[in-house]
Amino acid sequence: MADVTDAFERASDAADDSPRLGGDDRGQLMLVAALAIAVLLVGLALTLNTAIYTENLATRTTDTNLDGAVNHGGAVEAGAGTLLDEVNREGGTYGELAGSFDEAFGNWSDAAATLAAVRGAATDAERVSHVRGTRISQPDAARNFTDRNETADWTLASDVGVRGVRFNVSRDSLSTSNASSFHLVVDDETNAVETAVYRDSSRVFVAVEDAGGVETTCSVAADAGDYVTIDVADGRLNGTACDPLDAVHTDLDGSVTVSYRNAAEAEGSYELYVDETNATVFDATKYEPAGSGSSPVAQEALYAVTVSYVYESGETYVSRELRVAPGEIA
Repeated sequence: MADVTDAFERASDAADDSPRLGGDDRGQLMLVAALAIAVLLVGLALTLNTAIYTENLATRTTDTNLDGAVNHGGAVEAGAGTLLDEVNREGGTYGELAGSFDEAFGNWSDAAATLAAVRGAATDAERVSHVRGTRISQPDAARNFTDRNETADWTLASDVGVRGVRFNVSRDSLSTSNASSFHLVVDDETNAVETAVYRDSSRVFVAVEDAGGVETTCSVAADAGDYVTIDVADGRLNGTACDPLDAVHTDLDGSVTVSYRNAAEAEGSYELYVDETNATVFDATKYEPAGSGSSPVAQEALYAVTVSYVYESGETYVSRELRVAPGEIA
């Protein structure tokens, strides 16, 4: 059975381990960092066809040298985001997570600087601060989406920012009726967006009811035994654009409450991050502790990081801070 990404396989492995990182875990984290570097640093050598952002830059520059600075800023943001979630999936205390991120991001920055030097540029990047949060996940792909006590209608977290909402759903477990199907509800107390997941004999459907009560649908072919990925924040169903999911960005504002309805009507794995500490979010009637081997789990995580970077080449000097919170929807 497939997972949302390879990272869900790592999440499943991590759920059975102690939160403290050992030598093997650090070796795996170094491998993850190396892979991220190999993929993401390609962007440093490309020219982006995007508008040049200049706000909040300390800059002395010529237009011909800005491409490298823009490319580097994009690579820093992407690299930090990838490493942030990989570190969170490995697990640990807030202090351990911050230390692991600093180590991985430092390695990334060193590799980026080496590549930039070949082109006559000097770069550096580091973490400035972070926001403590909670990772809510279900690594057990054979379990339905009910809470620890098998409650089908339940609230995962209230009055929170949320990001990185991803599902990997068993096609066979889904209801054949929209009305009785699994629903994800995100509510900011003024507006709500409801996302239903159901199937017929050959397709899986994602139906989104926006804040105005208008429902739109996207779908993907799925055979018996298939698993389907839903990336809510990125607006993708099995890797293909699902425009109705855009409502989670356009219709909601500020802190939200995240709830499941009819959670027994879907099986699979999922994860999301919220910007409240685990001490606030964790409820023993809903969640299992990290390392228990059971689901669902609420555990300490870094919700966001602020990183700074410097890029210097010829007459171009850029120094900037970036807030990185991958897949933030509210």
